[in-house]
Amino acid sequence: MLVWIIVIVLLLLILACPVGIDAACTQDKRHLKLKIGPFRKKLLPAEKKKKPQKPPNTEKQEEKPREEKKKRKITPDDILTLAEIALDTLHAFRMHLTVDRFLLHWTAAAKDPYDAVQQYGRINAVLGIMAGKAHASLTIRDEDIQAQFDLTREKPLIEVCLILSIQIWEILWIGLCAGAKGLRWLMNKKRNERAAAAAASERSISDGEL
Repeated sequence: MLVWIIVIVLLLLILACPVGIDAACTQDKRHLKLKIGPFRKKLLPAEKKKKPQKPPNTEKQEEKPREEKKKRKITPDDILTLAEIALDTLHAFRMHLTVDRFLLHWTAAAKDPYDAVQQYGRINAVLGIMAGKAHASLTIRDEDIQAQFDLTREKPLIEVCLILSIQIWEILWIGLCAGAKGLRWLMNKKRNERAAAAAASERSISDGEL
């Protein structure tokens, strides 16, 4: 009994574990990391690994003829149905996604100070519009958005940091819902194809009797 309780507790902890990405592009660092709970796995910049050289293969292998498989015809209705499933999945993913940290520091700069001030005004206007939409559609825990201008620089300076996370059970649930919708579509498609084939065979038999 104790073993089952431990297994269930561990399973719940795994399902509740957040996974996501940690991306940053600043003046000092640039990285892309995979986030699994409190741990990070660096993805970019990737570490260079030396590949072992394989000896050249002098023996020629005979290529076997490939059997052509019958491809299913995808109709425009199928494309619309699959697109609807994909959009529903993306919407569900967005609803469960959490922005743990979002940092954006934009320093407007240009050769002409007048252009730098204009750039600063446009950035503030765009950030104000985007902030309202982002808060309405995403869960944001921590944000640091700043816009300023520097008349001593000739080029703008942009620093971005983004940390996203979603729990494992949420990914599984979204995947199961999308898989169920896709399976339902495939079963309906096969049923319609069998019905169409049966109707075509009945028509051919009736034409032969005539």
